[in-house]
Amino acid sequence: MQAQVSIKAMFEPKEIDPLRFCKLAQVWEADASLSGFPRLASEFTQAQLFCRVAGRIDKHEGCVLHVEVRGEADLTCQRCLGVLTHDIAIERDVYLVRNEAELERRDADPELSGDVILMGAKLNLIELVEDEVLLGLPLTPMHAPGVCVIPVDFI
Repeated sequence: MQAQVSIKAMFEPKEIDPLRFCKLAQVWEADASLSGFPRLASEFTQAQLFCRVAGRIDKHEGCVLHVEVRGEADLTCQRCLGVLTHDIAIERDVYLVRNEAELERRDADPELSGDVILMGAKLNLIELVEDEVLLGLPLTPMHAPGVCVIPVDFI
């Protein structure tokens, strides 16, 4: 049985019970502008993101969230201060653990191909997506050498 929540454009932060979400193999999707992601607004001048989070239980009876984020975002080039379009293409598993011991065990497992985080009673999906996008940003966004156009008033 799969439940799906689809939210368009602007939406409120979406909190879930992560254990229930994974056990029921629920799916949350959102197609939203930058205004739906408050922490990303300070990094991007403009963005449109499609997000999908699907819960499941893995072979070790652990909770897993498969996170996909696709879209384009406009960053500010640190060389010329012009607009730099950044493609966002994230697809990864986030393993949820109940305690520190399980966190250390899972973190050391070479078979895991995703992030491992502590699971609380609630999980905000907007914040999860923001975390994944922020972790994927370049440290210093810049156009490729020779691409920047320096305005005449700088010369």
